[in-house]
Amino acid sequence: MARGDNRRGRKKYRVRYDRIVVLALVIITMAVLISSCVNGIKGKKNIGSVPELSKNITTAAKNTQTTTEAAETEANPQNSENTTETATTAVGSTIPVAAEEVHKGNLVLVNADYEYTFPEGDIEPITIIENKNDFYDAGDYVTKLDKEVVIQLNALMEAYAVSKNTDDTDIFVQDGFRTYDEQVVRHSTGKSKTFEAGHVDYHTGRTFDMFLMDSTSSSGYAYFTADEWFNQNAGSYGFILRYPEGKKEKTGENPRCYTYRYVGIPHASYINFNQLCLEEYIEEVKRHTNDNPLEITAGGNTYNVYYVPAAESGNTDVPVPDDKPYTISGCNAGGFIVTVTIS
Repeated sequence: MARGDNRRGRKKYRVRYDRIVVLALVIITMAVLISSCVNGIKGKKNIGSVPELSKNITTAAKNTQTTTEAAETEANPQNSENTTETATTAVGSTIPVAAEEVHKGNLVLVNADYEYTFPEGDIEPITIIENKNDFYDAGDYVTKLDKEVVIQLNALMEAYAVSKNTDDTDIFVQDGFRTYDEQVVRHSTGKSKTFEAGHVDYHTGRTFDMFLMDSTSSSGYAYFTADEWFNQNAGSYGFILRYPEGKKEKTGENPRCYTYRYVGIPHASYINFNQLCLEEYIEEVKRHTNDNPLEITAGGNTYNVYYVPAAESGNTDVPVPDDKPYTISGCNAGGFIVTVTIS
């Protein structure tokens, strides 16, 4: 019995190598599966990090954006060329634009329907007499225009004098920026019959009248009538005829050959080339979004122009490119006009 018991004991503690092998295979298989899952999770985290990089690029672009309409004057002044529609403007981000900004900028529309609100910071009025060059004169010592307008007017009048081969054009500028109270007086005395205070383009500091000195006239001056050179080149410096012939139904004002308005390049080039008034141009731009911008070629440069309706309340998210200079101007008629310099 003892010997039999010993045999049974040895059989009870006998090592089963076949089972060990199977167990090892199971453990190895589980280790491979766990390793694959971990690598898959790590791969997903790497993909998820890409939007953060894009976010950083967008932030950097916002910090380098151009925000004033004055940048448009960098274009080389030349005649306007043909204009067409073009492909989508590549928009990289949006920037919030405050509601009051809709009333600021070179493209603000002011007429019987749209009132100028005199927003702070819109213009920097300076006297013409103290800041003009030698190629034209000022009608008095107090008339003012926005600083940007005077700079561009100086450039225009110098080029005009060169075209005439003279440094004396006998042109003088009168009637520029008007305050609200000044227009109240003008309207009540009949000097400005059409529009009440708040609704005249002169409030913008971008509109003025041009006259010619004329010793044969009883008044000593005559209305300025643009010649061929002026008609072809004024737009290259940002100027349009504010109340052209045949546009009274749109402007609400009788046509005048001597009242000019600064709107900036390239808008003036497009307006003059297509014989529009400012009201018609705003209507045209409103039909174009960043997905279908208006392409304008002027002064050897190409621009994309599009409209963004203002939000009903609060800020408006305006789509802008990350890699191109641009400007944003309110139009005072419901939204913003973005001008992108393509080349």
